[in-house]
Formats: sequence, C-alpha cells, structure tokens
Amino acid sequence: MHSEPIHLVIAINQKYIRYAYVMLTSLLLHTSCDVHVYVLHRELNAADQQTFDTLTHSYPVTFHFIHVPDALLPPQKVLATSAWGAEAYFRLAITDLMPSCVDRALYLDTDMIVNQSIDDFYFCDLKGKKIAACAEIIHEPPFGNYRDELFAPLFSAGFSYFNSGTILYDLRALRTDCSFQTYMDLAEKLDYRIQFPDQDLLNYRHNTETLFVDPLRYNLNARYAYDIYSMRYDDMKQNACIIHYATSKPWRGNFVHYNVEQIWWDYAKQTPFYTELLQEALEETLTNTAVNSYITNLLEQNEALYACIEKYDQLLSDAGITL
Repeated sequence: MHSEPIHLVIAINQKYIRYAYVMLTSLLLHTSCDVHVYVLHRELNAADQQTFDTLTHSYPVTFHFIHVPDALLPPQKVLATSAWGAEAYFRLAITDLMPSCVDRALYLDTDMIVNQSIDDFYFCDLKGKKIAACAEIIHEPPFGNYRDELFAPLFSAGFSYFNSGTILYDLRALRTDCSFQTYMDLAEKLDYRIQFPDQDLLNYRHNTETLFVDPLRYNLNARYAYDIYSMRYDDMKQNACIIHYATSKPWRGNFVHYNVEQIWWDYAKQTPFYTELLQEALEETLTNTAVNSYITNLLEQNEALYACIEKYDQLLSDAGITL
C-alpha cells in the first residue's frame, strides 16, 4: 500500500451522477489507498453532493466539489465546433482548479469501469513527461478527416494520437506553462478546426510531452475490443484494468448489446442505483426501434449479397465455368 493518496478528477453534470457513482465504486473496490475525488461541475446541489458522500461510509474516499466559474468556460465559438457539452472542457482547466498542493492527478471519464487496481499506473514513473495517456486504438491515422491535415506535421515526427478518457497529469510540471487559457489560445490559433474538443487540443499541445501506456490495459474501448480483438467477458475481466464504454453505453437500450457490458453491470449491482438503472435499460430496449432497424438492415444486406452470388453463379454457368 502506498502512503500517498490517489487524486482522481471527474467532470460531470446531474445526468451523469449515477454513472459516475458506478465508476467510483469500481475504483474504490480495487484500491487500498486513500482516494481524494475532485468533482468538477456547474450544477450539482447539496443533495447531489450528499449522494457521493455516501461512498465515504464504506471506502477510504474524500470528495471535493469544485464549481467551475464562468471564467473557465470555453467561448461560444469553441463550443460551437462540436456537439460536446461544456463538461468536456473541464479537464483543460485542471491546473487552474486543482489545489496547489496536489502534484499529480488522474482524470477518468465516467463511462468507464476500473476493473483492477490502478496503483501501478497512478504511481508510475512519468519519465520526464507531463502527462500519461493511451493511444487511440479505435481509429489510427490516416483518419480520413480534418485531423490528417491538422496533425500531419506531428504524425510525420512519429506522434501517436491519444484518447483523453484516461489522463495522468503531472500538475507540478504543467503549472509552469499550461492553463485553461493556453488551450483556448491554441483553439484560436487552429481557427477552431477541432471536432473532438478537449482531445484535439490536448493532443496538439502535448504532442512531445506524453508518456504512452498500454491502451488494452488502461483505456480499453469495450465495443472495439469485442469487434476487432474478439475479446469477451472473461478476457476483459482478467486482463483490462480500465474499460471504456465510449459511445455505446451499457445502460442504454438503443443498440445491440454484447456480454462485455456485463462487467459494467457487475459493478452497478453493488450500488444503490442498480434496480432503477436496470429498469430504465429494459424499458428503452423494449421501446426503441434501433435494434429492429439494425436487424432489418442486416437482412437487406444479406439479400443483396445473395443476389450478387446468384448473378455471378449464373455468369459462370453461362461461360461454362465450374468451380
């Protein structure tokens, strides 16, 4: 057990309270260290804060609720670049918002599960880098979009684009030359050509200051791992430390589900919100037409493929070719 506490940062609104609670429960179940959680927010009230405080009854955790002031909100021109909410930008203000006595902090998205102890990662040697993150394994360059041009000079120098869901910050080093305004000035310099707001700015700003760690262990995209790496529940449960349910949320009923999402529900079951989360997911599954549309589309694709096969079979037959 480390004598130093873990300093964890999350950024949420009221809609994400329950999902953040699930993520925090998963983390606290796998650490013996004291944990300080810094909740960056704009709208949490006393009752919302009390919801999180209930975790202090069972785990060695202390909560610090930090209201983000207007001065640390991005201008409308920045917000207009994507559909992301203001909370996505809060991690850009960590050096402005965190107590000066905190030298290191881990930011995690709240659509994650911490499946194993993060101690080795949190206390790792940053080797002189200012942040640690995981390369984006969903889409590797070329992306086929604006980022190919924007990041071309960096990619030619060997840079890897990282996902901003897991970021370990050396705050002491960052405070010397990086603030929220630094990123806003960068956004203006780039003429607001950013689609993934915080992620693009973080990548551009820290392209030579990032220690890359194993994405299959510390920021494993669950759906991508299922589709591309053929990982299933047992694989993920045994090998992944931090699992990221990006885009496809286990608690939503508007898409086809796979068994890797059961890991999220395993931890949700250990929270006071399990029954209501399960009921909401079931109700959406029963009423949403997305799954039916998906299956209908697959059937149509299969019919088109069969028609092509029959067409080519006939062409081969007419030519006297037998396979």
